[in-house]
Amino acid sequence: MSSFLSVILSVVLFGGLHSLLASRQAKDFSARRFGVRQQRAFYRIFYIGQSFVALAVLWAPIRRLPDRVLYRIRGPLAALLRLGQLAGFGYAVYAAATVGMGRITGLASLLAWLRGERVIPPVPEAQGPAPHPRRPGLNTGGPFRFHRHPLNFAPLPIFWLNPLMTLKLLAFNLAATVYLVLGSIHEESRLLAAYGKAYRRYQNSQAPFYMPSTGKK
Repeated sequence: MSSFLSVILSVVLFGGLHSLLASRQAKDFSARRFGVRQQRAFYRIFYIGQSFVALAVLWAPIRRLPDRVLYRIRGPLAALLRLGQLAGFGYAVYAAATVGMGRITGLASLLAWLRGERVIPPVPEAQGPAPHPRRPGLNTGGPFRFHRHPLNFAPLPIFWLNPLMTLKLLAFNLAATVYLVLGSIHEESRLLAAYGKAYRRYQNSQAPFYMPSTGKK
């Protein structure tokens, strides 16, 4: 199998596992198996941890496969591309901070469990907007004003603005981009099931599905 297809297959395998563990069925099973308190306290931490482990395991054999440089950009344009990548990372942090770093990482729920609090706060459903901490409804401020899935959009400039493009990186970027879009479609159904009318109103707002925009859909 070629390096290009091997990378795509690895991303598909990672995406399948990632989506399976993100599903409501997996979360409900863990709640039944370990209890709601433990599920809320540990599931998000486990989910993030297994993502890094699975990615490392799948990528390890890919690193040894042959590769080919497609293009290499140097000089001021390369620096500009790096700034674009940095902006993508900053945008991801901005979106995560809007949801709440403690919430989206699961640390807030874990700390509540460690403190022995009676109620363990649930982590946000998917990577969309979470319930607003101070008023009814969802927190659709910050980057969620411009599109509904900023955390799934933010990796794109990081992927595609790399000054060095190789065959394996191209395969990864293509497969990961498709997965991020399809994952956003999957998240729409989970967010709608979790937040009901509140998310339906957000879907019907000016915020488009994936690509950011300041105008109407």
